[in-house]
Formats: sequence, C-alpha cells, structure tokens
Amino acid sequence: MKNNLARALLGLVVCCFTLAALGQSSRQSNDEQTMDEQRQTNQAPEAPSAIKGFNAYEVFRGMVNSSGALLKLDSSVGYDFNSHVGVFTGVPIYFAHDASNTPGQTDFDSVGAGDVYFGLETYVPSQIVNLTSTVIVSAPTGSVSKGFSPGQATVDWNNRFRRRFGRLAPFVSAGIGNTVPDSDLIIRNFISVGNVAHFEEGTDLDLTRHVYVGGSAYQIVPFGEQKVFNRFETASPRDGSGGSGKGGPGNSGPGGGGDHDGGPAPGAPPPGDAGQPSATGNDLTQEHGFSAWLGFEPTRVLRLELGYSRSVTFNLNSFSFNVGFNVGRLFRSGQSH
Repeated sequence: MKNNLARALLGLVVCCFTLAALGQSSRQSNDEQTMDEQRQTNQAPEAPSAIKGFNAYEVFRGMVNSSGALLKLDSSVGYDFNSHVGVFTGVPIYFAHDASNTPGQTDFDSVGAGDVYFGLETYVPSQIVNLTSTVIVSAPTGSVSKGFSPGQATVDWNNRFRRRFGRLAPFVSAGIGNTVPDSDLIIRNFISVGNVAHFEEGTDLDLTRHVYVGGSAYQIVPFGEQKVFNRFETASPRDGSGGSGKGGPGNSGPGGGGDHDGGPAPGAPPPGDAGQPSATGNDLTQEHGFSAWLGFEPTRVLRLELGYSRSVTFNLNSFSFNVGFNVGRLFRSGQSH
C-alpha cells in the first residue's frame, strides 16, 4: 500500500510540473486579486477594477490519502458583465487510483468527466468586509458508476467574507446546498446528494510578495438523508437506472444508517473508504477538520499551492496540490501591449 501511495504521489508531482504551463485558482475573485496586486505595488487599495468581458481558467488539482489518489482537471470559461457580476461554466475531468486494498478487490484506475456546471458570482466590496457570493448548479452528465456524478442535478450557494489587514487576510465562508462540494485543497473521496450546510474559517498570510501561507478549519453539517457515491469503488449499474449493484439506496452507509442521528461513529471510515460504491443514511457526510497550505504566485496568471488536510471526524490525512492558470488575464495582458 505504501508503495502504491509513493508511486501515486510521484505521479502527482510529475503531472503537476508537466501541466504547470496549462494549469489560476479560484480562491480569489478577480477584484480581490486586483486589490491585492494594488497593495503589492503600493497603489491605492480597494479601488474596483474595470473588468468586463470573457475569462477562462484552467485548474489542475491532486489529492492523495490512504484510499488512493485523485486528480481533477477543471476547465471553465465565463463572462464578467462588470467588476461585480459574472457568469461561468465548466466541466471537471477526474482520474482516480484506488489504493485502499479493500478485501476482495484489486487496485484499479478510472478516468472520466464529472458533471457540467454553471455558476453566477457576485462581488460586493465595502470598507468593512468584502463579500463574494457564488451559486453553482450542476447537470448530471458524469458517470455515476465511477463516482463522478450523483446522477441528479445539484446546487450550492456559498458566501465568502474577506478583509485584508496588511499581510493578513482572514476570511469566513458559509454555504448551503444539496451536495458536499470540493474545495481548493480537498477533493473528496465521494460525491453526495442531500441537504447540507458547510462552513470554513481561516486566513492567508503573505510571507513575501509572491509567497504566502494559510490555514483554516471547516465543518460539514448535513440535515436529512444523504446518499454518497464512492470515487474509489466500482459500482455496477442495476436495472439500467445507474444505481449501484451493492450498497444501493436501501443500504446504510459508513458511520451508521438511517436510524443513526448522531453523525458518523467515532473512528468510522469516510464515505469514500468503506468498500461500498454507494450508501444511503442520515448524517453520513457530517465532518469537521482543518487544512493548511503554502502558496507561490510567481506571476499574475500562475499560482501553485501545496496543502495538507486533516479530517478529525474520519481520522484521515490528505496531501494535495493545486496549479492554476488564469487564461483570461493572460489574454487581456497580451492585448494591452
């Protein structure tokens, strides 16, 4: 298992540097980035930029933990109506390597597209705090059997409050939807359907003009029934409906079934590491943990991040990388010369 993880991690590093020229993290909105750049160049901060027109992002993320390795290439295009409102659409491509050594199952690799998504983002700056509000709706276009889609439409509304104090930029995020979303650092072992609220509190700290560190705590609070689809187990369709052959809708998932109201049992494996392709039950996705990251932004269009996440609930450690390329900003810079 350790050898598999070592090979997977080596593959992630190689892919990271190979795609660095292809792959900008969406951690900040366009206006937040502009204000940070103004701060770094001693220009007047908090001045909204005259952003309008098309943009595009390429983001390549990777995660490795005891279950295996996940890669996610996320391509998106959008249009900014002004410096406060924009729309975007995109589709992720996943690569999953199972190294969990589930009894009776050999390692396997799977690759495929996830769900096409559409989003609306609004940015509201103020002297007290800056707000970025994002609504993302996905269509069930990905593979259910591979765990890349829940087989139905999902929606997530997230609100991020951020304020800069010199080198320090604390933030708080709060969202609600019918799925547990991935974050910049966490590509989850599973994809889910079920009402859930999610929160994150953290900060970024600039060490130099191009290097920063950060950390945050997160909480996932589901309410009602949850269904999870494992990205590390192969699910066989049943009756042509896209459901799983084992662990179907009537099966309780990891951490308890429908009569378990207190969330996952202590020490239970995460939904993506239970030897089942899917599971249904109450509070399956309840979780809390923390993350830390180191970032390097050598240019205005390229960002590199290395991260560590600890799920306290599931006793799970994950290591990740994030390579982002702001294609739209690159084109705008070229046109300005």
